[in-house]
Amino acid sequence: MTTPETSVPYEPRRRAPREDFRHARAALTLVQPIHHQIGPWQASAARLLGIGERLQANGKHSSSHAAEAEALILAVEEQRRRVAIEMQLLPTEVAGNGRILDTLRALDSVASALQRASKLLGDSSPRE
Repeated sequence: MTTPETSVPYEPRRRAPREDFRHARAALTLVQPIHHQIGPWQASAARLLGIGERLQANGKHSSSHAAEAEALILAVEEQRRRVAIEMQLLPTEVAGNGRILDTLRALDSVASALQRASKLLGDSSPRE
């Protein structure tokens, strides 16, 4: 379709995206791959907590499950460090976006659950 005054094709006007939408989109770009990891990590943390509670109730320990919990703790902590580094490189408006902050809280929550599981499973190394 062309306009009568010109032979230039007619294109509807599009509004520029609002600034907060652009910030949210940039934040989502950073955290979306992490969100795909958080779900399985949460499921593993819940499973290991359950195993740890059962073993503790029976006065037993499981070094293989404790090692699994420790490996997951290291992976979650490494991911959190990466996000923190990325945040320093982002504009303040994007780094302070709720999506990123929620992701950090979720990573902290998973790490905390894994640390509890590790203690229940008999890991003797203290974690901060």
